[in-house]
Amino acid sequence: MQMFLSGNQCIAHGARLSRVEVISAYPITPATPASEELHEMVARGELDADIVNVESELGAMGVCTGATAAGCRSFSCTCAQGLALMREMLWAASGMALPVVLAIDSREIGIPQGLLSDHSDSQSERDASFLQFYCEDGQEIIDSMIMAYKISENEKVLLPSFVVSEGHRMSHSFEPVEVPEQEEVDRFLPRYQPKHVFVDPNYPMTVGTGVMPQYPNFKMQQYRAMQNAKTVIRDVCKEFAQRFGRHYDLIEAYKTDDAEMIVVGMGSVFGILREKVDEYRGKGIKLGALKIRVFRPFPEDEIRKHLAHAKKILVIERACSPGNKYGIACIEVRSTLQKSQATIANYIISGKDISGLDIDEIFRDWFQSNDEFAKWYKTDFDQRVAAICGWDNYEKLASGQKVERPLVKDGESCMGKGVMSCAGCISLGVIREVLKVFGKNTIAVNNSGCLSAVGAFYPITAWKISHYFFCYSHAAAATSGMEVAMKRKGIDAHIVQIAGDGALFDIGLQTFSAALERGHRIIYVCYDNQAYMNTGVQRSGSTPYLARTKTTPHGRTGRVKDIEQIVAAHGDVYIATASPAYPDDLRKKLKKAKEMNKPSFIHIICPCPPGWEYDPALGIEIARLAVDTGSVVLYEWEDGKITINRLPKEKKPVEEYLKKQGRFHGITKQQIEEIQKEVDKNYNRLIEASQK
Repeated sequence: MQMFLSGNQCIAHGARLSRVEVISAYPITPATPASEELHEMVARGELDADIVNVESELGAMGVCTGATAAGCRSFSCTCAQGLALMREMLWAASGMALPVVLAIDSREIGIPQGLLSDHSDSQSERDASFLQFYCEDGQEIIDSMIMAYKISENEKVLLPSFVVSEGHRMSHSFEPVEVPEQEEVDRFLPRYQPKHVFVDPNYPMTVGTGVMPQYPNFKMQQYRAMQNAKTVIRDVCKEFAQRFGRHYDLIEAYKTDDAEMIVVGMGSVFGILREKVDEYRGKGIKLGALKIRVFRPFPEDEIRKHLAHAKKILVIERACSPGNKYGIACIEVRSTLQKSQATIANYIISGKDISGLDIDEIFRDWFQSNDEFAKWYKTDFDQRVAAICGWDNYEKLASGQKVERPLVKDGESCMGKGVMSCAGCISLGVIREVLKVFGKNTIAVNNSGCLSAVGAFYPITAWKISHYFFCYSHAAAATSGMEVAMKRKGIDAHIVQIAGDGALFDIGLQTFSAALERGHRIIYVCYDNQAYMNTGVQRSGSTPYLARTKTTPHGRTGRVKDIEQIVAAHGDVYIATASPAYPDDLRKKLKKAKEMNKPSFIHIICPCPPGWEYDPALGIEIARLAVDTGSVVLYEWEDGKITINRLPKEKKPVEEYLKKQGRFHGITKQQIEEIQKEVDKNYNRLIEASQK
């Protein structure tokens, strides 16, 4: 059946057709829509699978590893920082011979954060004993997903796989794709029935234990399995071609037989290279192209066979290897062709979108040079970037000169105008209030989230005070390090960590908890949107019962994590809840935290127009209703005592709050009563606690 699909939808259909049984993923751009599509498929009854909404990518990979160890076929999708956070579990999955398949919407990795697609995330894990398949288009994504399971589950392989496509460039682009029929795929890919690792109380086994001197024996088995995979991949590709009529292999050679010059590429760029080979052949130039489809195991023999007679070779790729002047794929190609007399040149295009004109420019440079070289295509340091960090003044500072930087004047806002927020963004207004209280003598630290995206995007920034960005999982640890260093250097300033609900409730909870336990003087401000809004509205630990999100299409079934009780368990912490509808109360609590010499946690409800589905003009009204219905109680916790700051004169029914939000549309009267009981229970619990 032919369908018009995005790359992410192709990933989802590939997983569906493979009849995955356990799915777990954590929201990350641009891979999230693939997970959302699978949630919809399960909700519609098109896929019989269990989906686990987790707290982090490490948790997602852990769920898949555990599910596969118990005998189920599992799947996840991720990229960039998400793949990096999975790293420990990647090595666990391969070490335990678990054929998990991960779809990677490749994206630039690290800080500063990038959103374009290169292959640095997946190729950084080239030694984790994962098979790696690189896709050129949506059709190849679906087909590779299906084949990856068959190859990984083969008894001669039993290693996990990456199916890699390019984030945004492919993940969000639509094209016609031939989607196989489920019955035909079932004949090609039988259900997963492992014979080496599974759970059966009547057949006990020990898996993953310490091996001590035997470790090299296990690594040798992985090494052999990776080598065996080459034959298995070829056999599976032949069977796939017989059944579905589409041909794949470890590599694809295009007009290389008589070629004097051969260009090597991976992924989407190869479609352009094919066209250019035909064009240059028409000009009498003996040019060929070689596509590396399988990066692990690396197809040395096949590459050597097709490149051995070439006089000049050019590798065009997206990932570099700092410390070596050549890119990652070029390093592998050069290693394969050690005895070749050909000159091997390298162009690193990184995350850039490449057109036919760009390829012409690259080829002109390559044709004119008889030397080996490694170059970045149209990339240089942008001096504008330096203007908002310290690098523009580095030489002056290093030579002992005094450098003047613009500072916030008294009464001036610490955040400029012109931020890229959604219309009616309550969170942005809340952070402006926070900065107004803490003033210019403040160091702001951001977790990943909406406020990290709308406040600064190189080469511009809205922050007029020192502002540091760290990722979801580790921001509290990094902030702890800053606080310790500032004390050591005698710097007297406030450190405010600004984070959304997912960052503190879920993925960042471990480092947040540890920082609280250590007692660092950090003010944690949680702007609570009750979902992952920056990635497109997915469930978080703060998502209310029965609220719809992209990953809870029928409404969340679990209850909200009580973050205040978790924070209170750490002892000497000041805790306060707040609402933007009551700014005087918010400012009072911020000022109190400012004067304290201990950790503070300010939890602020922040309605989100697109995520909660309401008219942007109603944000403050909804924030007020949250308090007036008792859904949010404004209180402080200190030294074990709760002080309630404001109770509604007449508590309104929770239905008034719910009906203004589209995310609760369609819930029944009985469900509203359930929510009312939950709200009343929490409301009364806090009142009783305050009276002790």
